[in-house]
Amino acid sequence: MRQFLLVCYILFFCITFSCKKGKLKASTASYIVVNNTLVTSSIIGLADSHKVTDIWLYVNDQFQGVYPIGSVMPILTTGPANIRMYGGIMNNGISSTRLPYTFYNPYTFTTGFEENKTYTITPTFRYKEGLIIQPDNFDSGGSYYSSTGDSNTIVVTDPAKVWSGSGGSLFLSMSDLKPTAEIRSSTAQALPLGGVDVYLEMDYKCNQEVSIGLICGGGIEIRPAIILRPSAVWNKIYISLTSVVSKQPTYAYYNVYINAFKQSGLAHPEIYLDNIRLIKP
Repeated sequence: MRQFLLVCYILFFCITFSCKKGKLKASTASYIVVNNTLVTSSIIGLADSHKVTDIWLYVNDQFQGVYPIGSVMPILTTGPANIRMYGGIMNNGISSTRLPYTFYNPYTFTTGFEENKTYTITPTFRYKEGLIIQPDNFDSGGSYYSSTGDSNTIVVTDPAKVWSGSGGSLFLSMSDLKPTAEIRSSTAQALPLGGVDVYLEMDYKCNQEVSIGLICGGGIEIRPAIILRPSAVWNKIYISLTSVVSKQPTYAYYNVYINAFKQSGLAHPEIYLDNIRLIKP
């Protein structure tokens, strides 16, 4: 009896393993790798400033997952497939708040996939049409921002210091005698309320903390949005102003401010800013 049961068990195991093996063999996959991304816009001269950290992947309208840039993304189908990629960001620069950036259109394409083949893609994400983008690249012409601190701001063009190695970047510094550096948007403007997305994008490099927020109603209230931490290299950040704008009470007009107070013990504070973009629908 024991021998009979043993034979039955062995037969059951072999049949089960054979079925599973057959299923594994039947499973096919190809792969996509995104090592780099581009961002473009219909606005002439808008720099390709972005920090897309993740790809939100859809295959044939089915969500497949979120993959950091450089990851291998499996495509579990062969033949023609529709691919849709959303550019993912770290909201407010926080790694735990990753989401697809609401102001980028997805990158889509349809192609035939061959089993076990890897496709390297460089998606170009485009700002959605109809957005109101107020860009400030500090390269030429006027600026939307003016200095309101007791320290002067200057546009630097040293290739070793500016954002892209060419053009200009805004430089803010402070001293013990003039410890405040601040810029504000020169013109107050209406921003959408009710939870509608509003973002401030910027590139920055600094050796001390910098505060960013909104001046509400011409100075009735000042609302901080975020504190930038020191960064020895240029960093890109997407700052959500949505909750700051929609917080009660709301106002008809808002100004953006960026300011810093000299850190005690820091001999030479340095703050560099570039590609400031206030974006709203």
